[in-house]
Parts: sequence; C-alpha cells; structure tokens
Amino acid sequence: MIHIPVQILSNAIEFERYIEDCVLALRQQNGVGKQYKLTANIVVYEPVQPATIARVKALSSDHFIANVISIDRNCGYGEKQNLIWKEYTKKLVEPFDAFITMNPDMILMPDVLDKLYSTFISSAGRANIVEARQFPIENPPRAFDRETLEVNWCSGACILISAAFFERAKGFDEAIYLYCEDVDLSWRAWLDGGLCLYRHDAVVAHMTRGIFEARYNSHSVATHEFNMALSHLILTWKYFSANEAVHEAKMKLFWDNQWIARHTKEAALAQLEAVKPKIERFAKTHPRIDILDFGLYSDMRPNLI
Repeated sequence: MIHIPVQILSNAIEFERYIEDCVLALRQQNGVGKQYKLTANIVVYEPVQPATIARVKALSSDHFIANVISIDRNCGYGEKQNLIWKEYTKKLVEPFDAFITMNPDMILMPDVLDKLYSTFISSAGRANIVEARQFPIENPPRAFDRETLEVNWCSGACILISAAFFERAKGFDEAIYLYCEDVDLSWRAWLDGGLCLYRHDAVVAHMTRGIFEARYNSHSVATHEFNMALSHLILTWKYFSANEAVHEAKMKLFWDNQWIARHTKEAALAQLEAVKPKIERFAKTHPRIDILDFGLYSDMRPNLI
C-alpha cells in the first residue's frame, strides 16, 4: 500500500470552519484503504475547541490517520511547514516518496489524490511538484502546456511534493514570511533539474475564493500588501541580483507598479535589508524563471472556469 503523508497548517478560524470537511474529503479519496494510506498531520497554531479536535481525530481509520498537533510558534508559513516536515512527517515510520501540503480550506474531489500521485509516478522521477486545480477561481490562472502539463510555478494551496526534492531543497525558504514561498520552491524545483506540473483536471474547491468569499476572515489589506511587496523583493534579490542590469530592470517593475503605496514599498525594502543575510542568491537562473510585473511570475491566460 502506498503511504502518502499530508501536511495541513491552520489558524483557529480555518480549523473551526473548514477542517472537518477538508479531512472528510481526504478520507474519501479514491483508493484509500485499497491502494493508498494517508497520514494527515494537521497543525494548528492558535487555540481551538477541544470538541473539534476530538471530532477530527475520530475520523481516523486503519488507512487514514488524522493527527492534530498544536504548536506555539510565531513564524512564517514556510517555516511552519518546515517544522511539520522535520518534527512530524519526516519521522513517520512508514516510508513514502511524496507528500502533500494543502490549505485547510480545500475540499478535494474524489480523484485528486490518485491524479496527483499517478502523475508524479509517471514522470519517472522528474516531477518535483504536482499541483491540483483550484475551483472556482485559480490562484492565479497561469499559462501551462496541456500536453506536458508543465507550468512555471505551482501554487501551494494543494500540491504533491517529491520527498527527495524537498529534502535536497531544505524545504521552504524561511526568509519568506508569507506569499511567494510556493513560487520560490517551484523555481528551485526547476533549478534542481525537475518539473513543476499542473493537473488541471484534478479539481479542489478552494473555500475562500470566489463565491465562497463571504465565509473568509480576510487579512488586512495593509498586511497583505506589505508581505507581497517583501516577498517580491526577496525573489528579485535571490534570482536576479547576480546580474546588475537585469536586477535593475526588475526593480524598475517594482517601483513603477501603481497598486502598492510607495510607503509600503519603502517599508518592504527596509525589511529586505534585514533579511538579506538569510537569503541564498543564485548566480545562474532557468529560462522559466522570470518576473513579468509586480506579483506576476508567469504568463497569464483566461481562467479555465
């Protein structure tokens, strides 16, 4: 039986609203109990109701394990995911060759697990990341090749990751606090010699997008813009600063953008200086790695919906 761990990181609101539906969808994936065994490490970093924890744990079975883990760690998304990997997933006794990271507000259609894993296997070791498609709105609708399934980066909302690649890459870049950690991991997947693939027919309902937006406890706009600006600057420095002319051109895109206030950009630039010592810079890049505009890291296309 194929063992696939699942890492889910949740705050209190997400845990109370979505986690039971999310876990039920995982447990009901095609092949669970026959072909697949899942171990879901569900990490919550805020206090939650004991009754909800008990209901989630009760969903466990012989071939589906729901572990609820509470942590007290004030750090970014990538660092928390790395903690789950190092302290829990990596220490699982049963071997595995790939694992899933996903948001707690995802409801997987029954065939998602099988499509992601079968794509990983059929790539003969070349797929480092395989992404599912978000419904009703992709995040964002990036251009991809319908024949090869190759895409320039994979959104981390629901992805299957090669365990060997994740270990080689030393996980997510912890210098990135929030946003674009998935872009960065995808770019390192290319530099590692692997592929980023997009299974557009493996559909997951993303409950905080589109018609479900009313249920979402949104981040403040100011916090969102600051973190987006900082992550964008980190990517710019990490992948383009080795070439002064290219770096200057990418920074011009940043300053020319009219959607983010200049004082937010300046605050993000100041914070970049503080985190630079933590950032690994790449002297060489990959043809698929590019910044086209602020927050735009791949060609766009019309939404599939």
